[in-house]
Amino acid sequence: MQLFKNFSKKDLLHNASIAWPMTCNAILMQSVTIIDLILIASLGDTQVAAFGIAGAIVTFIIGIQFAIANGTQLVLSRSVGAGNKKNIGLVMASAWATNLGFSLLALLTLLLLSTPIIDLITHDALVASEANSYVQISLLLLLFSSASQVIVVYFNSTKKTRIPLYGFMIEIPINIICSFILINGLWGAPELGLAGAAWGSVIASIIRFAYLAYRFNEAKLQGLITGFHILNKASIIAHIQEVVPIVANFMVLLTGLLLFQVIFAQLPIASYAAITLVLPWIKIVSMFANTWAQASTIIVSQYIGKNEQKSIPSFVNQSFIVTRIIALFLMLIFYIFSKLAPDLYSNLSSETVDALAIIAPIYIILPLIRTNNMFCGNMIRAMGDSYLIVRVNIITQWIISLPLCALMVYLEAPLYIVFGIILFDELLKFQPFRRTLQNRLDRYQNEGV
Repeated sequence: MQLFKNFSKKDLLHNASIAWPMTCNAILMQSVTIIDLILIASLGDTQVAAFGIAGAIVTFIIGIQFAIANGTQLVLSRSVGAGNKKNIGLVMASAWATNLGFSLLALLTLLLLSTPIIDLITHDALVASEANSYVQISLLLLLFSSASQVIVVYFNSTKKTRIPLYGFMIEIPINIICSFILINGLWGAPELGLAGAAWGSVIASIIRFAYLAYRFNEAKLQGLITGFHILNKASIIAHIQEVVPIVANFMVLLTGLLLFQVIFAQLPIASYAAITLVLPWIKIVSMFANTWAQASTIIVSQYIGKNEQKSIPSFVNQSFIVTRIIALFLMLIFYIFSKLAPDLYSNLSSETVDALAIIAPIYIILPLIRTNNMFCGNMIRAMGDSYLIVRVNIITQWIISLPLCALMVYLEAPLYIVFGIILFDELLKFQPFRRTLQNRLDRYQNEGV
């Protein structure tokens, strides 16, 4: 078989050594949402629905922070591959200016407009009040998340992926303990309910940032990074131009996901609560495939930095084999989750539990298609074709899937059809992504560069 030709165990083990800490890192990051959901589920369907709305807004902003950092990671990986320490510091300084600048703008916007935005999404006054409280508290989280994202990217680009993992291993227990205490008002603490989960996340994120900043300063003192002092307006503009296509792609996807959740919020509370409970699991389990692809982009970007593009086709084809294996593994995980969900969320209404069962076949099949799209999209971005990915996503998600989903909700279609639009959207992307990646690999192979 062509995919197994020149199979290199060494290359894949190298990729795995980068990927596994990133996978654990991503899972721990997403597990914060899962933990909050498990703790909040005992409060009732209203709080779950409010968390779904508020969490979507906060996740949207953090997702853009991640997109900016993701673009930085590709630029940094090329500098690391070229061995340019001075440029590494310049890219880091430019990344902080870009990421924190965006975050301050987002914070100000939410401070002024979060209430009307939430009121537009839901007409339930209690749900809106709970959601707005969560968003206002989470504004602090956005600042520390922004600064931390850039540091994480530095360690990922230099293949020191265990350091961000250690940061989350510190954060998660603190988040669980603080959230549990503040949600339930234990040991003299105020009983804050949903707001307690937000404060728990803020406290934990501050401590994580302190750890990452300490480790980054160590690297700086060791002389591994220079060039901070040469930061100027031109370098910031150049950095923005580098990351804009990456951010544009993530913006399309993240905005689309937020709009999907806005549309889902128009469903009956039981149906929306079921989708709210499932979406974080889809994100966290998908991280197995996404972080493998992210690790692969680091190596591909370093090949480009070293001007060794001829090594890319063989590496990408081998890495894609692992992606297919991961897809089967994820389907098994989702199947197990579908069986355990009623026991895991035992305090929910019978209507919500029934809704979970209705959408189970869709999220079980989803990884088979989504993992392909994740891998191809990441590879294509690493190779410089990000705008093409943006065009595909705009057509499949914004022009076709979102209007179709809204129409199905308006027509009161069955829940499995409404939720199934997410799978349909991934199916539309499958062939364009695969064909684009193969064309780029063929070009590298034929040109011999």
